[in-house]
Amino acid sequence: MRHTVLPWESVPGPHYLAIDTLKRKKTIQYGGWLVVAVLLLGASVTRYKILYLFAVLYALSMLMEKSVAVTERGLEIFHQMQITTNYERWDWKDIYAVTHEPDPAGSGRMILYFTKGDRTKRNYYRPEDVKEIVKLAKKQNPDIRIFDGKTTRDKAEAIRSRNKRK
Repeated sequence: MRHTVLPWESVPGPHYLAIDTLKRKKTIQYGGWLVVAVLLLGASVTRYKILYLFAVLYALSMLMEKSVAVTERGLEIFHQMQITTNYERWDWKDIYAVTHEPDPAGSGRMILYFTKGDRTKRNYYRPEDVKEIVKLAKKQNPDIRIFDGKTTRDKAEAIRSRNKRK
């Protein structure tokens, strides 16, 4: 894979990198490449030649790398593919809310949900980074809403159980 300079490397201040969740287990990788092989085989033995295109696109998605960082500019997402790159940035002024909660899988990671309009992005961070990200969010956008997902979920569950008893 090409290694490109990440767009946030020149930004002053802290960079909080999301934990990469795109790492696939070996069995999943082998299964993905098996799907590519089956698509190629299907394209060569049937009249559906569009399967060649699907095989190429699936192979490119298997090789894609995603990098996510929270900086002083906001949430920055960079997809690095073999044929192109994609960069997306959500500025702090556009982010309505940040919700944080522990990973339900019990991995010791924290989940951060960034909400902009009707879109939400979920990323995993180290617990010590989450505290700093919340401080940075409040500093960059005083109007931003900060929610504790676990507390909100517990309150909703209490209301649901209370309503069931009635």
